[in-house]
Amino acid sequence: MEKLYTVKTNFFWHFADLLSCASQRLGKLYEEIIGIEYKKESEMFDIFESKKLLHIGSGAYPITAIMLAKITDAEIVAIDRDSVAINLARKVISKNELYEKITIKRGDGVEYPIENFDTIIISSCSVPKIEILEHIFKTAKPKCKIIVRELEKNVESLTNFIDLYDNILLMGKMSNHAFPNFKWYSFYLLKNH
Repeated sequence: MEKLYTVKTNFFWHFADLLSCASQRLGKLYEEIIGIEYKKESEMFDIFESKKLLHIGSGAYPITAIMLAKITDAEIVAIDRDSVAINLARKVISKNELYEKITIKRGDGVEYPIENFDTIIISSCSVPKIEILEHIFKTAKPKCKIIVRELEKNVESLTNFIDLYDNILLMGKMSNHAFPNFKWYSFYLLKNH
């Protein structure tokens, strides 16, 4: 049931990204609706102090990177495994004239080199989530902030996995309600050592 829900939700986000890429008006509306949630997340988890930030699972319309580029001075790298999404995301970044602040790359969160980032954000659409988190928990530098977004129905599995790691501290949690009857959570984790 969890897996089917994740597949359906990922399809929704992928479709929303593609629509937003196709229409500048829809893109701006998409940024406004979802951007509010990501801005609250940034404020609550104090992402403003980040210097080098990685976003895993940027999608074709990289809202997280766009919003962060507007409110932080961080060097932002956004990655996705999908080559089509990467090409579309680069066009969106170019249209927004943010190519000096955001680098879009093809990459897999399971193996991407993360040692130099002080903040890592993992989208709810990023799969396989557990393998991505294992990679991050083992190779991120100490004091790295890790923001994990997860669908409401998958939260228990995620928290059970986090509890297995003594060096990962749960610093905060917030719920996001961008759409009626649709909720996801953001977890702020800190790698202790």
